[in-house]
Amino acid sequence: MMARGLRFGWQLLSSRLGLAAVLCALLWGWHVYDKRQAIRAAREGFVQQFELTAAQVELDALLRRMAAAAEANRALQEKVQVAQGEALRFAAELETFENETQVNPDGVVDTGLLRRLRSN
Repeated sequence: MMARGLRFGWQLLSSRLGLAAVLCALLWGWHVYDKRQAIRAAREGFVQQFELTAAQVELDALLRRMAAAAEANRALQEKVQVAQGEALRFAAELETFENETQVNPDGVVDTGLLRRLRSN
């Protein structure tokens, strides 16, 4: 039985019809393999494009954050400079006030200062 099946298989493969069947099977196999490769390549291309787009969007967001941080830093530096200028002006004003005002060394309020304080 097995020998008969093998003989029939060999006769089929050695005939033109068998050769055509083998050729069609090989072409079909190549077609399936090629289609799978094309799908895999397309999927990888889409994934790479998606990852590239995501990276570009993230880069744009980081650049916007950096620009906003730089602007906030500049504004803060301006406010610090203004505050330092005000502090220097106030220190000079305080020093001038200390130089022009007579303070009792005993720390007691004299009558002239008391009158000025009450009048304000």
